[in-house]
Amino acid sequence: MLHIMAAVMAILLLSGCNEATNDKGNPTVDSNAINSPVPKQEGKNCNKIADIDYASVLKFNGITYNQNYRSDINNLEKGSNVGKIQYRMSGNACLGYIMQDGDATLLREGTELYEVKGYATSARLWAGDFLYEATDNPKAKTINDLLDIAGKIKTVRFVNGNDGITHLKDFTPEAAATFAEEYPKLPYVPYNKMYKESKGLAGGDYWIQIELIDGSSLEVIYNFKHAAFRPAGYATPELSALVEEQRKRIYAK
Repeated sequence: MLHIMAAVMAILLLSGCNEATNDKGNPTVDSNAINSPVPKQEGKNCNKIADIDYASVLKFNGITYNQNYRSDINNLEKGSNVGKIQYRMSGNACLGYIMQDGDATLLREGTELYEVKGYATSARLWAGDFLYEATDNPKAKTINDLLDIAGKIKTVRFVNGNDGITHLKDFTPEAAATFAEEYPKLPYVPYNKMYKESKGLAGGDYWIQIELIDGSSLEVIYNFKHAAFRPAGYATPELSALVEEQRKRIYAK
């Protein structure tokens, strides 16, 4: 199955720096690979501009956000303006450049950032008309600190990892309610730390779509070999058993 990261969360070392788009026409890093301070250098001062095909990521107030382009956004509203993009990396950033606050991989300089009403700005932002969700927050202690979804989960389901859309099996209402209570409480574990601890999180991935009460949704990956969610923490034994029980229902006749 495909990996979110990114989705999640990834810089793809492919040729070309053209602006990518998804099937809806929206611009589309392991975002962890572009997050430490170095001096900003514009393309004209580079020996070599980075030849990278970026996913759509931005950094604001120390938090890294990835574009969520599969969610229904019809019921989401813009709040106050909180800033704007200062620098576009694609076509400008030097080889080895590390993302800074105010940077975006694909969004144009000057793109306005807004609150998503009903959510902490540390969890979700509008960038123009595109929805972005936090994937890395150094100040987060729990998954809810990262995503701000406690009390907002309506449905939980497994989806096809090849397209991230096709429904495979909904959790039972009872299991979904338990998941909605326990998942946001899990301690937040940054992806880089989890990756090292699990030796790459290879194999055993299942995609889970979390549908929220406002109709929007987010996707997480569950690795059953390591009982690990991305984003971004380890399941308790009880939650791991619950997810495993629901996973087996995919294959039940």
